Amino acid sequence: GGGINATNWIGAVAGSKTERHSMRDSKAYADSEAFLRLMPRRWRAGDVYAPKDLGSASQKKYANVQRPREDIFDILNINPLDNYKNFSVISEFMTSAGRIRPATETGLRAVNQRRMAKAIRRAIGMGLHPSVHRHPELLKKTVL
Repeated sequence: GGGINATNWIGAVAGSKTERHSMRDSKAYADSEAFLRLMPRRWRAGDVYAPKDLGSASQKKYANVQRPREDIFDILNINPLDNYKNFSVISEFMTSAGRIRPATETGLRAVNQRRMAKAIRRAIGMGLHPSVHRHPELLKKTVL
């Protein structure tokens, strides 16, 4: 009858050589794609690295790379340095203890965060803004 003999069964299980190579190549490609997803750092030709650079602890540094985003000063097309006399703007970027808020809280790009910090230091240096607490007019508004 139409049964499977030993040579047909071995050929069916093993497949042709090209099928086996293409299966192996596709598995290798899938493995390399999975590895690249786990490795967020993008290496360029000529980069020098140590074995520890390929470890997970080193790769975590590159996992949360955030692209520069627009902030309020970019949207309004305002230079933060021009607002050193405006104590209400300065107070928004300072804590109640008089410290400059970090960029994670303000949401400013690095360039505008540095400009705002410079404007704050300028206002404090000129005596336009208190260095240890919020401006008295703003404190009065929050109390009332």
